[in-house]
Amino acid sequence: QTYCLLTSIMALLFSKSKLLVRSSSLLNQGILTSFSTQNPTSTLSEDASFLHGKPTLEYAKKMPNNFAMMKHEQIIQLSAEGVPEAIREALIRNIMVADSADYDTAVFRLDEISKRNREGQEFSVIPYHLGLATAVFAGVLSVPMVFHLGTVEWFNQHFVTADVPEPKDLETWLEVGSWSWAWMEPVIGQASFALLCMQFSRSQLKNMGLRPFSSHSKERRAQRLVRAFPQYEERLVKAYSKSIDYYPKAF
Repeated sequence: QTYCLLTSIMALLFSKSKLLVRSSSLLNQGILTSFSTQNPTSTLSEDASFLHGKPTLEYAKKMPNNFAMMKHEQIIQLSAEGVPEAIREALIRNIMVADSADYDTAVFRLDEISKRNREGQEFSVIPYHLGLATAVFAGVLSVPMVFHLGTVEWFNQHFVTADVPEPKDLETWLEVGSWSWAWMEPVIGQASFALLCMQFSRSQLKNMGLRPFSSHSKERRAQRLVRAFPQYEERLVKAYSKSIDYYPKAF
């Protein structure tokens, strides 16, 4: 035990001596002195843009209020992150260079590109309109199909032909629902399972890198826009087209 204790003390003294030698070397080079004398907030306090750790009024006035006031580096970074407004601004600046035009003229030209981008979209959104109408119609129709006595009796007479309960068992809408649920449960359950399987299949397509209908439709729209305006940067035109929804917001 005494031997182990002495060994530990010697190892500790040796490590401390190495640290002292290293510190003296850094002090001789002036490196450790600069770090020891530097205040973490000195850079912030010495900057004229900040006072007591807070921005000054003059510095606040320089903050960009819109994307047109930002520098190229900021626009490129935000565009890479997929910000639609930044992609739009990047395309405007590309139009300015390609057409040797000022900013307002480039914005007017972008409006023409935007209108061209929306051409023919009424055919692309047909599946979405059909899906929306079907979902709303089925959701609304399911309520009387389960709880409304007249609708349930009509449907049973024409499509189910199940035995009708005694009138005393159909006095409330909950009793009507308990009767109609005998044939409505398989229909609603199967529809829900089919939708769940379709959603799972779509997620597997995305995992494999295959594009669902919406991505494929936007890709075709972007390619069409690139062919219509070949004088501009292809990547910016495609990114702008894909960043715009079928019913875009006004910037």
